[in-house]
Amino acid sequence: MAEGKWAEGLLPEMTLREAARAVLEARLGVVLTHLPAALRPGDDPEHVHQLRVATRRADAALRIFRDCLAKHDYRAARARLRGLRRAAGAARDWDVFLIALRDRAAEARRADVAGNDFLVAYSLGQRAAAQAALEAVAAREPDDFPGFIDATLAELRQPQHEPHARLGEMARPKLAGLLERFALAASADLSDYEHLHQVRIRGKRLRYAIEVLAGCFAPPLRERYYPMVEEMQETLGRANDSHVAMGRLRAVRDALAEWPATRQRVKGGVEGLLRFHQRRLPQERRRFVTWWRRWQEAAPETALVPPAVAPTA
Repeated sequence: MAEGKWAEGLLPEMTLREAARAVLEARLGVVLTHLPAALRPGDDPEHVHQLRVATRRADAALRIFRDCLAKHDYRAARARLRGLRRAAGAARDWDVFLIALRDRAAEARRADVAGNDFLVAYSLGQRAAAQAALEAVAAREPDDFPGFIDATLAELRQPQHEPHARLGEMARPKLAGLLERFALAASADLSDYEHLHQVRIRGKRLRYAIEVLAGCFAPPLRERYYPMVEEMQETLGRANDSHVAMGRLRAVRDALAEWPATRQRVKGGVEGLLRFHQRRLPQERRRFVTWWRRWQEAAPETALVPPAVAPTA
């Protein structure tokens, strides 16, 4: 389980404390694995991406097993991860922005070259600042991360209100609740980006919970429905990337109002990239709406059955 996304080896009959220890030890261990490489300036940006994903999965595991920690320990652990996740996310967002600039450079019109070069230089400066912020967050805590992992694992316990609860007993209501909240978000007015953003957040929580709890259910949950959730996340991820880029490009354009000569020279590249993202965001929104219809027709709630009662093919 250490590097993979799936929480392999979990059994429905495990106590919640046993399952929580196995999952959190693995998920927090992956954060520790990626942390040193992500803190090396100028290294492969994939390390920062993997750190961001690892902190998300670890936070999802904490949310699933929140009753296995005292309230103050749970909040402290989530806060520790939240600081790393947000700092890594800020750096990763600039990496994504730079990747998009690189991809468009080959097709850039001559009139856009100056603007693209300007945006690359600006983005590299912002990325360097984000890297410094990530390093500062990592160094802020007085204890080291291995110590944080050990302390968190040591505080795990069976939930006081369910001293004999097993993983299989918790899995179905947990996933059913996540499915319901996801459906509620997806039924909102998605022309409002904030609603679309909430769908993305709840979709992530659903995905990461499936990765942990899939062993408690029949194979279709992992084999049929999980790939659909991945597809949805990719679509909403592109929509989010465009939303973030549009905000940054508008901020750059507004700031350049004080520098009219520079603005005139670079506006082709800035406005061209802005138009690209303005087109892509509604395209991805429509792609999600199409996906949502397929998801509803697939009736994912029917997958929430234990392996023993799975229908035969």
